[in-house]
Amino acid sequence: MKRVLTLLAAGICCLALHAAKWQTVTNTSHVYDLMVQDEDVYISTWGGVLQLGLTPSAIDNHYALEQKKIWTTADGLASNDVRNIEYISASQSLWLGSAFDGISIVSPLGIQQLNTELGLPSNRVTGIVEHGSNILVATANGLASYYYLEGVNFPLLLHLYSAENTNGGLLDNQIGDMALAANNYLYLSSTAGVNFVHVDSLDVDSAWHRFQGTPFPTGYENKLALSEQKLLIASATAVYVHASDPWSDGWQVISSGQGLLAEVISSVCMDYWNTVWVSYGQWDEDFLVYSSSSDTLLTSIDANGNVRHWSAGESGLGSKSVSRIVPSQSGRIVYLCTWGDGIYTCQDVWADNTGKRQLDMWVHFEPNSIGFPKIRQIATDANHAAWFSSGNFNHLPLKKSALGTSRYLDGEWQTFTTGNSPIHTDNVLTVAVDSHNRKWFGTYDVTTGSPENWDNGLTIYDEVTGVWKLLDSDGIRIWDSESGAWGDVVPGSPTLLGNTATHISQDLHGNMLVACYDDGFSVLNAVDSLVATFTIPNSVYQRSTFSYHNGRQYFIGTENDRGLVIWNDDSIPVTGGEHWIVPPPSDLNNCEVYGVVTLESPYEGTQHWIAASTGLFMWDEAFWYKWDTTVKRFIYNTSTNLWDNDLLYYVDEERLYGSVRTTPTAIFLDPFNRIWIGSLEHGISMYDPQTERFTNYYQDNSPLLSNYITALGYQPTEGLLLIGTPDGLNTLSIGRTIKPETALETLKIYPNPFRPDGKNTLIISNFPTEVMPRGTNQCRIYDAAGALVMILEENEFSRFEWNGQNEKGKKCASGVYYVVVNDAKGQRLAGKIALLR
Repeated sequence: MKRVLTLLAAGICCLALHAAKWQTVTNTSHVYDLMVQDEDVYISTWGGVLQLGLTPSAIDNHYALEQKKIWTTADGLASNDVRNIEYISASQSLWLGSAFDGISIVSPLGIQQLNTELGLPSNRVTGIVEHGSNILVATANGLASYYYLEGVNFPLLLHLYSAENTNGGLLDNQIGDMALAANNYLYLSSTAGVNFVHVDSLDVDSAWHRFQGTPFPTGYENKLALSEQKLLIASATAVYVHASDPWSDGWQVISSGQGLLAEVISSVCMDYWNTVWVSYGQWDEDFLVYSSSSDTLLTSIDANGNVRHWSAGESGLGSKSVSRIVPSQSGRIVYLCTWGDGIYTCQDVWADNTGKRQLDMWVHFEPNSIGFPKIRQIATDANHAAWFSSGNFNHLPLKKSALGTSRYLDGEWQTFTTGNSPIHTDNVLTVAVDSHNRKWFGTYDVTTGSPENWDNGLTIYDEVTGVWKLLDSDGIRIWDSESGAWGDVVPGSPTLLGNTATHISQDLHGNMLVACYDDGFSVLNAVDSLVATFTIPNSVYQRSTFSYHNGRQYFIGTENDRGLVIWNDDSIPVTGGEHWIVPPPSDLNNCEVYGVVTLESPYEGTQHWIAASTGLFMWDEAFWYKWDTTVKRFIYNTSTNLWDNDLLYYVDEERLYGSVRTTPTAIFLDPFNRIWIGSLEHGISMYDPQTERFTNYYQDNSPLLSNYITALGYQPTEGLLLIGTPDGLNTLSIGRTIKPETALETLKIYPNPFRPDGKNTLIISNFPTEVMPRGTNQCRIYDAAGALVMILEENEFSRFEWNGQNEKGKKCASGVYYVVVNDAKGQRLAGKIALLR
């Protein structure tokens, strides 16, 4: 009977979670483009677009930037990878060009998308400019012209221009860059050269021209920049300067002879004082990284030929490559977009009595964000800080990953890399927390071709003492902060079986289990002594990748080479020991294990849920089960070695993964005994053992950044489910287990008037924190006559909910009701409710 009753509550529970608060966190320190509009600065990144507030005093070169808003795919953008940005005054909108997904248009009416299905010649957008009522869009397959018709809120395609329909006027359909001069000449660059055409003559084939006899070579991705009177073309390691009037004669060449480095140029611009600014770095589109053989980030050459170089760490600059140099609208302020350090701008630029221009310091703005898009693993420490790793199973950096580890606590982000900390690698594959609250970071093997500053093994970080240790197959070394290097191996220190630490976990006895890929497991105790090593039974290659201990068993996983095995005892596993169990289903004998959780079902006792590359499984220590989308649950028949039907779905019941055929990639048991299952292609499924129902969240019904879920975790003081994806982090408010310090201030009661319909509830919260104080709080509901109607208990969201019924479960009549909330310190607040039937 209890099962039936709990099913009735399933709908209400699902509604509460659907209405819960979502948040999106992406990395916005890798900046492609910047635009200044009035007193706001907009930056486009590989994690969306930021709007920053610029204080009015910026005109005097003393200012601050403050984040005002962010747009991501969770808000409706076609892509987070936004390469260029332009304000379109005709529609008061932002046009955001992406790498592969066309254009997102952000306007007061909402967000629209423009792509090849709506006439765009290619979804790879390389430039956007506005001219009068027209918007010109450069792409990898030609140029498009759009306009807004009066009374129509969506841009209409006016014309497409290609090499074919301009009679070869456009040199190449793959346009790399575009710039519009004040004299209305449009410049288009490609590896075939540089075009120019007057925008009033775009439809005239003979009006399309190219520079003849130019000093700059072809075959390069030329970068364009314009000042009031000059056109600048950066090609390979030199800059070519021409009048913005294309018919003028003469070129000025700026190269190593004039002070530039012999490095590939990443960006160029000319400011108000005719100073040429050049940054360096070779872009790799496959890996989305810049590379340079020099630590010089930036060079300026003024109108008198005076040269100045800025190196990494100089005058307030960081260490990351400058991806784009953008002058302000007046040209008096220069902004630097960087690939990993956010943006910089000059603080004091002036002319002294000699008329010589000086630069004092660069002001830095780095967005408060996670340090990378792709999240590999999540762990929460004893101080409730959440840690995120970004590594991959490769000895080389891959796209959007291998960028260190990030820490989140109390709204602030901090990222540790080999460039700013002693951590031994940026390819942090796994992160774990030990019994002393030290953080352990493991990596894949380092070999030929790996970055020089990466090392093998794992590092252990003690935030209290500041001590860093490096542990590998040779032993332990301690970081020497004075010399900035690792010391010698500590004599008698423990060693790992191998140098590839693909997974680290703490068991319930305080031991740390290190999965050494190709070698087995090393087990260290709380004082860093090696207490055991073991190998996996029936595994040829020992490709260990996972471990989990629940106080009853150790679950061990590999990368296909064996799959799942279980040490069915609370003792540390032993090579060849008697407690090993090999699961009978063949599905688990050649798979990757992504996670295991153990829970107590209200109806079926102990259950062990396993997320594997071959499906979602459960073991109750007597039988094996498999959860699916067609049949709710199968049971394994050891006589036939087949899966038999066990449980079926109801007609209107939500199914695992929303009925989409996919595989699990992560699994997490929250503090409220609910199971969260991340999938490869369709978001998250939440299973509530109380109601035995699934609830699904995916991009079509939630703000998820991706339907591919890479990791799951929990932050207790904010009550957040942490959802890792390849494109960043989502959080979902699911309930707190630790309340922050707060006082009882003001009751917020909503909706009020309250119209109960059996599905909604009245919320009573503590404004403005939305959290009731620590301790036991009580809420009483009284009717107009002063009779007690109901005593409410605080829920997992640290607030009270009322369904409009009395303590006997009967519906309360329409009328006025009174709310009285008492906290543990004796503070009392009262409020009034209007209930309407």
